[in-house]
Amino acid sequence: MSAIVQMNKIPLIQWKGQTIEQIQSVIRKNNVTTNESTDNSAKFRANPLKIYRREIATADMSNCNVRTSTKIDVFNRPNGTIINSSATNKNGLVNILDNTYPNNSCETYANCSVILSPEENARKRVRSSGMIRKKYDASRDTNSYYTSSQQYLASRNLSFQQNQYNYIRMGDATAKPGSSLASNNLYSPNGLNHCPKYFIAGDVSFGYVWIDNTSVTVDVSSGYYNIGEINGLFKRKMIENHHYYTKQQVGLNPDPYHDVLTFLLNISYDNNTNEVQFQTFRTDSGVHPTSDYTISSDATWTRPPSNAPLFPQVNIPNNIMQTALGFTSGNYPTSQNTNTGLSLQTFTSSSTPGIQPNYKKLYYKPNNPQYGQQGAVSSGDVITRKRYNAITNSASSYRNALGESVANALAYGVPANGYTVKDKIGYPLKQTPTFSKYSDEMKKCTVTSFANKI
Repeated sequence: MSAIVQMNKIPLIQWKGQTIEQIQSVIRKNNVTTNESTDNSAKFRANPLKIYRREIATADMSNCNVRTSTKIDVFNRPNGTIINSSATNKNGLVNILDNTYPNNSCETYANCSVILSPEENARKRVRSSGMIRKKYDASRDTNSYYTSSQQYLASRNLSFQQNQYNYIRMGDATAKPGSSLASNNLYSPNGLNHCPKYFIAGDVSFGYVWIDNTSVTVDVSSGYYNIGEINGLFKRKMIENHHYYTKQQVGLNPDPYHDVLTFLLNISYDNNTNEVQFQTFRTDSGVHPTSDYTISSDATWTRPPSNAPLFPQVNIPNNIMQTALGFTSGNYPTSQNTNTGLSLQTFTSSSTPGIQPNYKKLYYKPNNPQYGQQGAVSSGDVITRKRYNAITNSASSYRNALGESVANALAYGVPANGYTVKDKIGYPLKQTPTFSKYSDEMKKCTVTSFANKI
């Protein structure tokens, strides 16, 4: 309190604001201050060592010397400085404490923002017991804040454990992942994919022109979308208008939409070039014959003849869908009866599309593709692999002689010597046909000894 009162005695310097002068200790050599020739009190006494030490307010340090220095540790040390604003002779190093108003107004009680207020943040920590308020990111369909690096990496499918698995997205599914045959395959890592979606501000639309010159509008509401959801809206509109072929039902699947609908339009994404593709397929009675493909009874269009094939068109209007899909306004293709010698026409985006796929690409290439990992494996894994290969090879040897079902039955979970249906139902007993000389009736004579039963 006394320091504040004494502070007012010194006029304020405007460019420094509210200041308090402090004196800091300095390093100086300890010398004898008395004259031994005239002062007899210092005789026969141990004099102080002539060493350098840190002293405060013992000598005038206004003149510069090589050992005058200031350290931050001195300021941080308790009683490292002395407030001497009222003294006229300020020995030691004089420092200035600038108590100006902070640039951050949140450190004062007036005009404070709740977001950047240290006081408000302290109250939140106390009231919430240290728990973090959940914040949701609608574009990624997940939380926007993570408390550890493990959670951050897992949310972006970048952790080591997630990249040990592979799920094929494009390419040859029969090729072994990591082998040379799967070099062109595209995989995605394990776990949920939280890739950011593209935000479409406002209700917009695009459309297509069917082979009967019917223009259909596909409405897209305001929200976040990826390429799969846009393609889903596109095909749902084609189903509503019966613009599809139905394959002849194969198998016993009761679902009529299980791999039996053939669409002539599709929206896809090329991961190699990062471009959106419009795919339109040719249709006529030769490509889609009546024996294999049928048209819905509620449809108003007819199958074109084989000598007049047609392509449906995708229509992009002059709106925000141009930026979302990367296409300029117009019809793709420009005419339904051009390039009829092709079975498929593909159109790629002319600019970088805003809509992206909802998964992260995985470059799965371990140096040990047989075991699906990087580096060597343990002896237990080698034994397990050899057992698996032995069972598979043994089952494949039955495939040629007894068929696929027997090979699958003998593959796993059976005795080592094999077990077939013959072993399950047993073997028939031998019977010898005999004819009596008195009648034409045939009799079956069963063997009586056990050795002759098999």
